[in-house]
Amino acid sequence: MRSFADLKSIVNSLEWYHTLDLGNGIITPGHYDHRPYLGYYALPEALDGKTVLDVGAASGFFSFEFERRGASVVATDLPEWFDHDFGPNYHPDKTAENGRVYLHSPFEVARDALGSTVQRKLINIYDISPETTGTFDIVFCGSVLLHLTDPIKALWNLASVTREKAIIATVIEREESERPIATMTGHQRGDVWWIPTRACLELMTVSAGFAGIEWINEFELKHRDGSPGPYHGVLHAYKTNQNWTANTLPSDEVLRRIQALSTVTVTSLKKEVDRLNALLGSYEHSRLIRLVRRIQRIYRRKS
Repeated sequence: MRSFADLKSIVNSLEWYHTLDLGNGIITPGHYDHRPYLGYYALPEALDGKTVLDVGAASGFFSFEFERRGASVVATDLPEWFDHDFGPNYHPDKTAENGRVYLHSPFEVARDALGSTVQRKLINIYDISPETTGTFDIVFCGSVLLHLTDPIKALWNLASVTREKAIIATVIEREESERPIATMTGHQRGDVWWIPTRACLELMTVSAGFAGIEWINEFELKHRDGSPGPYHGVLHAYKTNQNWTANTLPSDEVLRRIQALSTVTVTSLKKEVDRLNALLGSYEHSRLIRLVRRIQRIYRRKS
C-alpha cells in the first residue's frame, strides 16, 4: 500500500475523468463528479452474485460502484489513445504516451487505493463479443456512444454479451422530438459523432436485439466546477421479459410507435400537398377571372 503522501502526490499528478473518493480525505480531481447524479442511472441496489461489464470505464467510478453493491465486475477500455474513432478534424491534445497514461493510470491507482478486485480488459467496443469477453448479467455503457462513428454496431455487440439488461447512458438532444433522428457533429472536432433524439436512442437500442426498453432519466451532467455540461439520457434495455417493470416498453411496441409516426408524417404531408394544390388552383382560377374581366373592360372602352 502506498503512503498517504505518495498517493496524494500521484493523484495530483494525473488527469482524471471521474471524481473518486479514495478515502482518507483524498478526492480525485475528475472532469466530472458523478456522485450527485448517481440516482439518475437507477443502478440496482443489491448486486450480490451478479456479473457486470463496465464498457469504457475510464477512471472507474461506475466499476467500483457496481463492486461496492456486490457485483463481480470486468471493466473495459481502449488499449491505446488513438484507438478512439478520431476523424481527420481531430486535433490531438495528447501524445500517444500521454493518452496511454490518461486511459490506464488513474484506474490502476484507484483500484489499488480502494483494494478493489475489479478485472481490467483492454478491448475496443467493436470487438466485444461472447467469445472475447464472455457474457454478463448487466452491461453498463456510460457516455461512450457519442464518441463512436458506428454506435449501432456497438449496441449490437453489447446486446450479444448481455444476459439480463444493459444500462445505456449517452448524450442526447435536449429538444424533445418524436422523430428517430440524430445530429451528425463529427465534422466539428472529429471526436464526437452522433447526438440522437430520445426516440432515436430507443430505436437504436431496440434494433440491437433487446426485448424491451425502459426510459429512466434525462439530465445535464455538469462539469465538476459547475459549468454547463452535456445533456444525457439513460435507458435500461432488457434482453428478456423476466425483469421488466411497469414502465418497460416491448420492442415491438417501440417499432409500432415509430411506424405509426411515419404513417402520420406521410399522411400529414399528403394533406399539406393537397391543401397547397387546392390553394394554387384557387389562385389560378382567380387570375383567370381577373384576366377575363380586364379583357371585357378593354373591349367596352374600344366599342
